[in-house]
Amino acid sequence: MMSFGTYRRARNRESVVPMINVVFLLLIFFLMTAQIAPPDPIEITPPVAELEVADLPPDALYVAANGDLAYGATRGDAVLAALAARVEDSTLPLRADADLPAPALARLLEQLRAIGIHDVSLIAVAR
Repeated sequence: MMSFGTYRRARNRESVVPMINVVFLLLIFFLMTAQIAPPDPIEITPPVAELEVADLPPDALYVAANGDLAYGATRGDAVLAALAARVEDSTLPLRADADLPAPALARLLEQLRAIGIHDVSLIAVAR
């Protein structure tokens, strides 16, 4: 009779397959949720919006979508004359309609510059 010795049972080793599965799932999750965007062509600092609701100044210039102007009690073409007679050297608040075409706004800013108003603050609504 041949004796082969005692059979030694191999130790049960922990399987690493579940850990590998978790790592791959995390990798897929991070790849799917990461925002991959090309870098900006030049370095810029974007403007910061303030979300505080400020009271409108009483001397704001209002511009309708069709270009109609209002400043205090003055309406229409007399607004530019009233603005020219304005003695304040502070910033002029400008509240324009969102549907006002950009060329019309540019023309208005040029007219304001022509009468001596160089500092204009465009009022926007934070949503």
